[in-house]
Amino acid sequence: MKIIIIENGYRDLVNSRFSLGNYIAKDGHSVIYACPNPEKNSDVFSLNVSRNKFSFFLLFNSIVRLIKIEKKNKVDVVLSFRLTSNLLNYFSSFFGEKRRRIAVITGLGIAFVSKSEKNKFFKGIIKIFYRLAEKRLIIIAQNPDDLIDLGINKGHVVLGSGISGAKLQTLLAKDSQTINLLFVGRLLKSKGIFSALDVIKKLRLRNKKFKLIIAGDIDPNNSDSISNDYLEELKTLEGVECLGYVENMSDVYFRSDILLFPSDYREGVPRSIIESLSYGLTIVTKDMPGCKETVLNNGIITKNNFTKEAVNYIETLTDIKITSNKQESISLFNTKFSERVIFPKYSKIIFDK
Repeated sequence: MKIIIIENGYRDLVNSRFSLGNYIAKDGHSVIYACPNPEKNSDVFSLNVSRNKFSFFLLFNSIVRLIKIEKKNKVDVVLSFRLTSNLLNYFSSFFGEKRRRIAVITGLGIAFVSKSEKNKFFKGIIKIFYRLAEKRLIIIAQNPDDLIDLGINKGHVVLGSGISGAKLQTLLAKDSQTINLLFVGRLLKSKGIFSALDVIKKLRLRNKKFKLIIAGDIDPNNSDSISNDYLEELKTLEGVECLGYVENMSDVYFRSDILLFPSDYREGVPRSIIESLSYGLTIVTKDMPGCKETVLNNGIITKNNFTKEAVNYIETLTDIKITSNKQESISLFNTKFSERVIFPKYSKIIFDK
């Protein structure tokens, strides 16, 4: 069979979908890819649609483009990830030959958290879309809460996208002179950057052994982002290390002990938490869909005040508990989130096994 995998961006396609495509191809299937703005020398088909700015003109052109790609390449299965790609998948289903179509919801975004009138409107539109899409597409959500909130009755749940995890040699004992907290992601208010900073400030008032590593950059096109001036201020704070965007996070995870994930953004299962589990980090996160599936005996899910509960928990951590959390996190990753567990689940749904 021939499968096309569609993503919202080239970086996400490379980081999250190529490995799934390679897994599918091992069974003799042919896999092609499409996304907006792929690299010029890649074999990825280009879809001229923006993930940040909605345009009916670009959407229509991309639908026509996708229909042509499907027909020319004799595609049997269309697998799309994220809202924009799922829109293309849905509208393309009305044209040409009947194909097996699967849409993966990788989270519901800020519209399902923010109480602004604008986001309430988008929340309603998204719910209507997925209820319509359910009649023509197979729906996969990356956590069970998203299906409930969307009112989808026949969807599947697959926890995350699946990653290979850390190499064993990187999981050796590290120097415990400092305890490194880690924040990963775009520097958005909804991602919790201010909460992470509050935590490190309060911890360092009592003990200078704590340090915060920030791996992520501002998003100039997002009104929710911190400013460049504020980022420059962060770089001068004692006990805070700003790395900017990091292409390969392996060394960063290796020297970190605790992941701070205070995000209010509705994700499927956050990739940074899954990666942190594979490296044995203690997880400190909120009681949010997709996040609460990642903590058992390896961290804490805060219920009310993230800063207060996180500080109180972190101050109780001993070297023995951090080591115990490491073992628990790795075990949880291996049993629930590894690609060896996740990829067969996608394959079963894709091919209706």
